[in-house]
Amino acid sequence: KSGFSLVMNHPACVNEITLSLNNKNARTKALVLELLAAVCLVRGGHDIILAAFDNFKEVCGEKNRFEKLMEYFRNEDTNIDFMVACMQFINIVVHSVENMNFRVFLQYEFTHLGLDHYLEVGHPTPP
Repeated sequence: KSGFSLVMNHPACVNEITLSLNNKNARTKALVLELLAAVCLVRGGHDIILAAFDNFKEVCGEKNRFEKLMEYFRNEDTNIDFMVACMQFINIVVHSVENMNFRVFLQYEFTHLGLDHYLEVGHPTPP
């Protein structure tokens, strides 16, 4: 509990944890997403998570927030643990917001990155 509190009080720590999604190990990525989902559910955590993914976007040169996450999701389709952790994280990020307009905006971010198409068709959207 005290360790979690320390993490919540240091957004730079959450930024570093988020950057760990670049790890090659799918299990590590799954654990990172589980931790980030837990942070998201705590009061004030949602803003910290979005800020961490904004930082990730800048550091990793993404055009859109969550771009690499969706790339990993499409490419790790043989690792069920990672895919489950990823979908749980996305659901928590989108549905833990009370403001319906903001929720729709977050849904659109993932739709724009091809999540809906991937889930319907089972393979990535063609470039």
